Amino acid sequence: MSIESLLERIKRLVKDKHYRVKIHSVRHMIEEGFSEKNIVSAITGDSKIIELYDEDKRCLILGKFLWYKGVDSPIHVVCDYSNKKIIDIVTAYIPQKPWWISPTQRARKQ
Repeated sequence: MSIESLLERIKRLVKDKHYRVKIHSVRHMIEEGFSEKNIVSAITGDSKIIELYDEDKRCLILGKFLWYKGVDSPIHVVCDYSNKKIIDIVTAYIPQKPWWISPTQRARKQ
């Protein structure tokens, strides 16, 4: 399966509400101030897979969501796609230093 078709499959399942939000995602939602709706809009909107962890059937999706009119934020969402009928949203977080230099570039390990 290509990255493009995988992303389309994930988007379709999420749009159809065939997903579960795992506790690690909820923790970041509380700590960072975004919502499940923000995660869904990030995945189903203009998103892309930036890392693929094929051995675990997981991928890292970069999307963005709107905080309020005119102000958006990047968000990373790790999805488990091992189940063909449902997507597990393993974690979601706003990429930031010291772990990320930019939304697409990891910081170097010291």
